[in-house]
Amino acid sequence: MTEYQIFTVDAFASKPFEGNQAGIVPVPADQPLSAETMLQLAAEMAIAETAYLTPLSRNPGSLPFQTESHFNLRWFTPAYEVKLCGHATLAAAHVLFFELNNTSDSLTFDTLSGDLTVSRNADGSLTMRFPQDKPEGVIVDQEYRTIVQATLGHCREDVEVYLSPALNYLVIYDPQMTYQGLRDVAPRFSAEALDARKAKGVMGLVVTSRGKDVDFESRFFDPWSGVDEDPVTGSAHTVLAPFWNERLQKSEFSAYQCSQRGGSLGIELLDNGQVAVSGKGVVVIRGTLRL
Repeated sequence: MTEYQIFTVDAFASKPFEGNQAGIVPVPADQPLSAETMLQLAAEMAIAETAYLTPLSRNPGSLPFQTESHFNLRWFTPAYEVKLCGHATLAAAHVLFFELNNTSDSLTFDTLSGDLTVSRNADGSLTMRFPQDKPEGVIVDQEYRTIVQATLGHCREDVEVYLSPALNYLVIYDPQMTYQGLRDVAPRFSAEALDARKAKGVMGLVVTSRGKDVDFESRFFDPWSGVDEDPVTGSAHTVLAPFWNERLQKSEFSAYQCSQRGGSLGIELLDNGQVAVSGKGVVVIRGTLRL
């Protein structure tokens, strides 16, 4: 039987039971886990994502989780592996910096979306840099109309619909929606709506509006992943940053994802085509996994 450390982290949170939960498993290079086991454990955890990080050690015999700055990182929902997950990246970096005492100022993660960097700030927050995924407007045909209707309960002519090319996130923007209206959204995904989602290749639904005390707010729905609503979605903000850049004519944003748990994010659209996403994390569970 092999033992691994395991942590549950609330990401984009300043205290327990806020933000988005992520399971983090440091995997030593000489104790690899199969993809099947990673998926089984993610299903066992039954939270939005469980992430696995392995040092890409250049110094055999050292303490790689403390001294290395380059790691492989994989993310799994309870149903499948994903290309990009912001909150679990922040959670993984938080574990490395504040639980495993990594001495680096900046970490690089080798992922399915390329190399991602995370740096720590003086206030204890972390800043991640991801490639932006600018959404493009779509013609609202019957399948998109079915998805919007299932999400909002209506599909008026003024509702705007966009699809991001890399992550295939569908952005729904109702210009008449208030911040309270966003909180009241209660999707009902019929079999017809789920079939339309699959036909269009949509991997996540983002509903967004202007915020009351922040620049913009959003919610993220992903029932086919095994979690109906994601509490705080870092990757969605790689889509929302360029979306709101065109509407607000600014590149730095305060954002809030107004799920039941909720979470705050600092967002910056960078000149190099990346999006900087900042937030804090809190470890709520420390344990030992025996496999």
